[in-house]
Amino acid sequence: MGSAAMEVTYDTLVSNGISSIQGNGTLDKIDLPFKIFIGYDPKEDIACEVCKYSILKRSSIPVEIHPIKQSELREKGLYWRERGKLESTEFSFSRFLTPHLANYQGWAMFVDCDFLYLADIEELVNLIDDTFAIMCVQHDYTPKETTKMDGAVQTVYPRKNWSSMVLYNCGHPKNKVLTPEVVNTQSGAFLHRFQWLDDNEIGSVPFVWNFLVGHNQVVEGDPATQPKAIHYTLGGPWFEAWKDCEFGDLWVKERDEYEKEKENTEKKAAKILFCYITNLRYIESSSVNNGHSFGRSLLQAVPTLLLQFHPALRGLSSSGEGIGSSSLSPGFESYASTLIGLGYNPSPCFQ
Repeated sequence: MGSAAMEVTYDTLVSNGISSIQGNGTLDKIDLPFKIFIGYDPKEDIACEVCKYSILKRSSIPVEIHPIKQSELREKGLYWRERGKLESTEFSFSRFLTPHLANYQGWAMFVDCDFLYLADIEELVNLIDDTFAIMCVQHDYTPKETTKMDGAVQTVYPRKNWSSMVLYNCGHPKNKVLTPEVVNTQSGAFLHRFQWLDDNEIGSVPFVWNFLVGHNQVVEGDPATQPKAIHYTLGGPWFEAWKDCEFGDLWVKERDEYEKEKENTEKKAAKILFCYITNLRYIESSSVNNGHSFGRSLLQAVPTLLLQFHPALRGLSSSGEGIGSSSLSPGFESYASTLIGLGYNPSPCFQ
């Protein structure tokens, strides 16, 4: 029986070492890597990416970050409720699938995408107490504004913003209530107020881990008030109307750093793929057929992968004409010349 085909994706390349923004420590207290689920909304894609980057950049423990994308949940049959008029984001309710997505095992965190982490996530993990079903910042917060973000209606309800960052004890018996059926049918009050739990099952986290811009205040000389995670709950600098908000400069700086890191990572990935293509010329022409099938699979994946890695590659044919044919010359020369034009040195591929 032949071995299973290897799926070649951007994520597998990053996980194999072309990204330099990974955690570098260990922790015995919880199951590692620590699972983090970030609420995703297409209109806030950059916010999600910067949130993820800020966590990875500072984490001293292994973390596993997953965006909660409504479209993917619908495809998998995990989410089917209609979006209500008061839902300001696509993850208003899907966030409560976190224990299910973590297979009801261990601890996991959900966080809105409009967060910027300024401290090591290990500090937060060290606050975990197994006696609780969930832990969160228990804000006493009533917004004065009637709108937020890009004009979305600002709603007021008890325990406002408690659900924006939650540590879930996914294996706790009470959290097994959060099935897809319940998440898709229960009211906002039931879910956002944690009505499936008793009050003594909700642990508290210091407010600096969900520091609400426009509400919480830094007290000069008091380190206990310095934010460890900034929450741009009314709207962040990725929205034109909020580009000058408090702490906006910190987010912009992080975004610029993320984009520079992303560009460097893409260049490394493109160079690796260039070497793959070069070596696959040998596979195609070799009389040794053992690697032929894998070579074909990789060649077929190359065009899609390359188009992700650098804007200059997007003008090439997405069909990868010539790649994977009996002759590599047309497609290979096209990709190779483009990569060389971007400044990639092909010589290491032949060493």
